Amino acid sequence: MRLAVFGGSRGTGLHLIEKALAEGHEITALARHPDDLRKRFPDIQVIQGDVFNIEDTRVTVKGSEAVISTLGFVGRLRKTTIYSEGVLNIARVIPELGPSRLIVLAASQGIDPHPDFPWYASIMMKLLIKPMFGFAYRDMARMTDLLSRSDIDWTLVGVPMLTNSSKGGHYRNSIGKPLHHAFRISRADVAGYLLSIIEDKATFRKWTEVAW
Repeated sequence: MRLAVFGGSRGTGLHLIEKALAEGHEITALARHPDDLRKRFPDIQVIQGDVFNIEDTRVTVKGSEAVISTLGFVGRLRKTTIYSEGVLNIARVIPELGPSRLIVLAASQGIDPHPDFPWYASIMMKLLIKPMFGFAYRDMARMTDLLSRSDIDWTLVGVPMLTNSSKGGHYRNSIGKPLHHAFRISRADVAGYLLSIIEDKATFRKWTEVAW
């Protein structure tokens, strides 16, 4: 399958490209600084550009059968529009270019307490996560609202703390509800999960979560 990848220059995105190539997928990736990505993965097509530029995004998505975003915010920032503007740029060009499948890496759980949240998750969200990263959750909420109005087959994949652990292969996932006791997962396992749901219709137009 021909995949367009955004956020492939670091972290989970690097694992995603590595696993996708091992599975026989063809990759087009967008990168602001493409040289390192080209050296590491000489068999992929790398487009130099920025997801905030609609034309760069359009060139990257063109010809793909599915699109995966592992874009995220830098924790020290106090403001981000990577989801509500960057990811939404991807969603805007998808209908005109053919692919209907979009998978987006996000954070686990929402900024507002959910009735299904375990008590400790609600406390952690209120006392720690919301004060530190509320700006990012609010941007994700805007993205989610706008995606829900689109006609594309999107999936949001919520993850807890990401690690570089070599441990892998035994993760849990949920569809449409919080995943309890979700504390961490390796980037490699997240990459594997993202690829595994490309054609899983049960995840279409849903928020999913994955963790150990």
